[in-house]
Formats: sequence, structure tokens, C-alpha cells
Amino acid sequence: MSHSSAPLAALTRLHPALRTGSRLAEELAQQQREARLATGLGAVDGLLGGGFPRGRLSEITGPLSSGRTSLAMALAAAATRAGEVVAWIDPADALDPASLDAAGVAASRLLWVRPPGARDALHCAERLLLARGFALVVLDLAGGADVETGNRRAARARPGQSGGLTDARSSAWLRLTRCAAASATALVLLGREPVAGSFAALAVDLHATRRRFAERPAWLEGLETRVALHRHRFGSTEGFAPVCWKVPPVAPDPMDMEMDMAMDLDRLDPSCRIAP
Repeated sequence: MSHSSAPLAALTRLHPALRTGSRLAEELAQQQREARLATGLGAVDGLLGGGFPRGRLSEITGPLSSGRTSLAMALAAAATRAGEVVAWIDPADALDPASLDAAGVAASRLLWVRPPGARDALHCAERLLLARGFALVVLDLAGGADVETGNRRAARARPGQSGGLTDARSSAWLRLTRCAAASATALVLLGREPVAGSFAALAVDLHATRRRFAERPAWLEGLETRVALHRHRFGSTEGFAPVCWKVPPVAPDPMDMEMDMAMDLDRLDPSCRIAP
């Protein structure tokens, strides 16, 4: 065999194992679809390309009563139904066990961590990711004023004036991103506004479009939310998904029940009242 034909013969033998650029792209897209943690909400999973990416840092943001915690609970519920283990870091101690149960989260597969502050919460997240074994780690910074205030202060500062605060925060996100990748865990931050910047592979923003209240008593019974993509490293940021949340009923207050009964008695026809 001549030297000129040797490379061609080798390529011919290897041809079945060679992958073209289009095939590589298809395999990469398939891997990205498989490495997702679905929310169980069809519209949201379709918008996100299958769910939240494993091994990545993602953010769910929105104002108060926008449905951001409900979306995280749906994600946790889907994970625990699939037999996965979830950790929820709650420095504000705001997580409601009744809401978790109503969302379908299996309590036996949930680790609820309540550190004293946002900085301790970041440390807890890193330790949990290093421990591995968690499919999902939710880091709720909605009540972490020190982290979000620091972000706003750094954004207003002129270049060179942010000091060590920005560097320290950036190093924290970098460590968490690397830990999430090493453990193949979906790390999801909850907050009023984005805090991780370019370290987030995916960021969604929620806004309530309509709130439904019961006629009597005037309790919130439903919430309609618009889920919009703010950042998506693996796809387009166009589009949104509408979601309707059903708010679990609140146990009635005995005092309210007594007042309601008194009001009902007052409305009775006098002939129907029971004499004392």
C-alpha cells in the first residue's frame, strides 16, 4: 500500500465510528435534553427545553406573590416523585410544610436546612453540593437582604469602587457553579431579582397576571403567572409560559367561625330563631 493511500484506507475502516458535525450536534442536544430536571408542568418544561439543567446553576426570580416558590415546589415535587433526594436551604425560615405537602413533595426525600443568614446559606449550599447525592438543591435568597442589597450597591458603584464585595460574591457563585457541575445537581436560586449574573445557565422571571379570591371569606384561592425566560445558555430566550396555581385552603380561625355563625344567626328570620 502506498503512503498516499494509507490515510484513505484508515478513514474507510474508521468510517462507521466517525461522527460528523451534525451528528455531534444531535448527540449534544440529546445529552442536554436528558440532563434535565422536569417541573411536571408541560408549558414550563416546553419553554425550558425539558426542565432545569442538571449540573448547572439556575435562577427563579420575581416579586412577592409571583409564584416563584410554587415553581420551585413543583420542581421539588417532580424530583421526589421520581425517587430523587432534594435539599431546600431556607435562611428566612419561610418555607411552609403544608404548602410542600399540597404541592406533592415527599417529605421523606426532602432535607430542609435553616441557616441563620444568607452568607451561611451560601456555605450550606456548597457543602451539600460537595456531599453529592442530591438531584436538586434549592437556595432561597428571597429573604437574604444582605446578598441582594450588595448586588444593587455593586451595580451602582463606579468601576474600581466595588471593593472586595463583588470579588467575594463572584468567587462564591464560581465555587457553587463548579460544585454543581461536579455533582450533576440542579442548583436553583430563588430571589426577587437575579444575583448570579453570567454564572447562571438559566434564569426565569415570574410575574402574576391575575389573582383569584374566594367570595367569602376573602381568601386567595388561585394565581395566574407568566413565566418568562430571562437567560438561557442552551437556547432562545424568546417566549413565555402561562401557569395557574391553586392556593391550598387555609384552616379557618375559630374566632372567625364564631363571628360568621353570629352573623348567620342575625340573618335568620325571627320565627326560625331558637328562644333562649
